[in-house]
Amino acid sequence: MAAITSAGIGSGLDVASIVSQLVAAERGPADQRISIATTRANTSISALANFRSALANLQTASKALLPGSNGAASSLGKLTATPAKPDYFTASAENKAVAGNYSVEVVSLAAANKRASDLYASSSAVVGDGDVTLAVGGKSFTVNLTSPANTLADLRDKINAASDNSGVGAAIVSDGSGARLLLTSRATGTANAVSVTSSIFNTTESQPAADAVVKVDGFTTTSSSNAVTTAVDGLTLNLVKAEPGTSTTLTVGLDQKASEAAVATFVNAYNNVVKFIATQTKFDPVAKTAGILLGDSTVLSATQQLRNVIGGSADTAGVYKTLSAIGITTSADGTLISDTTKFNKATSTDFAAVQRLFAGTDGLATKMSALTTTLLADDGQLQAKTDGLNSRLKDLGKQQTAVDVRIQAYEARTRAQFTALDTLMSKLSSTSSYLTQQLAKLS
Repeated sequence: MAAITSAGIGSGLDVASIVSQLVAAERGPADQRISIATTRANTSISALANFRSALANLQTASKALLPGSNGAASSLGKLTATPAKPDYFTASAENKAVAGNYSVEVVSLAAANKRASDLYASSSAVVGDGDVTLAVGGKSFTVNLTSPANTLADLRDKINAASDNSGVGAAIVSDGSGARLLLTSRATGTANAVSVTSSIFNTTESQPAADAVVKVDGFTTTSSSNAVTTAVDGLTLNLVKAEPGTSTTLTVGLDQKASEAAVATFVNAYNNVVKFIATQTKFDPVAKTAGILLGDSTVLSATQQLRNVIGGSADTAGVYKTLSAIGITTSADGTLISDTTKFNKATSTDFAAVQRLFAGTDGLATKMSALTTTLLADDGQLQAKTDGLNSRLKDLGKQQTAVDVRIQAYEARTRAQFTALDTLMSKLSSTSSYLTQQLAKLS
């Protein structure tokens, strides 16, 4: 049976404690170096992520000042379309609409065509076996009735469930005398009238299809829909009630509140970026601590580019070429301050120039949108910096693994050495005791 041993038992030497302290001393500097580097890399990655988030908000605020690619108005150039009597119609305006007053008369509303079947005793009454072909707007589809699924309810269900249904809704309406199948076009206008062809099923028109008719400043426009988009370029009139002979004034003008809010959002987004940079790059001389991004060349470069845009000019804008010209100035800490009174005066005096200052070909929002897009790109400097830090973390992980392997070997070697020393000291102690005993006998 193998002997049970414990380091230090033979000589009284505390081998376990000695080895533990030596290992800690050997491991300490390497662990500390790797820990500090890892913490700094993680903190830098987090700071860069927050920087990217602030830039993304600035990008969104910049794009909101630019016209949409589909013709939609930007938040800055948004127009309001307000009818004097909204009971007759409501309206909305795109950025290409022209501000002014329009006289609008709703002559008639668009209506969907409806056809009703002959009278049946009930929804379960048999219609017959055969085909029923329906057409809307030149497109047709056919349903087939075959016993026992050949009732009025079966015909309704088959019409509504047809995968090639071209735009007909079917419903059963009942009164005291029986039931009828009511067919309704899903789209208004004369071009979407319903027709039915069948040898087993008859219908009559219960509501004719009709186009909407509207007059704007005396000019007549027809539309298959009550959402009229062709009367005035850039305006949509949503007709509600017809009143022939009655005109209502429609006023189209700048949405001042929307413009103020859009510019304020842009200013706040830029200020948030400036404040974040200041916090992360400052040095506290009292505490002698530095922000995690202090001296970071990538952030310094981005900061300078942002300042260049904000402090730059839009030469094609016209009378207002800089932000300060419309009441937006830069404070000592780099943030922007807005003078609402001066801004509103500028928009009232020459809104087109204000719009060009932000959204022109060399406008500040145009430049800022392009800059933030570049900074946030997957192949941009910020992403490259983040990728480099992630690579650094992987390398530190490998270094930590190497340290662990080295320390394990060092611990095993040191323990073996001190165990051997413990054994030797135990033998020497036994020899000393023996010699002491022998000398005592001689005396």
